[in-house]
Amino acid sequence: MGKMPLEKRKELLEASLAAGESGNYDEEVRLMKLLPLAPHLAMIAKEMYGKGHLLENGFNLSDANEEFGDGWLDR
Repeated sequence: MGKMPLEKRKELLEASLAAGESGNYDEEVRLMKLLPLAPHLAMIAKEMYGKGHLLENGFNLSDANEEFGDGWLDR
């Protein structure tokens, strides 16, 4: 998976914010999870909640995978 272009990130963020403003909170969260989680936040979440939490909740870990390398969740 390649790096998500900035324009796509903006589109997802705007769509997520619009969904929240209209009261569609499930869609707001779904769209936010499509945005790559910043690597430092992914690492903190892994330490606090564990690998399973990140995977079960469907966070986009593509930027963390790129920064830390494949298999970082198991280290």
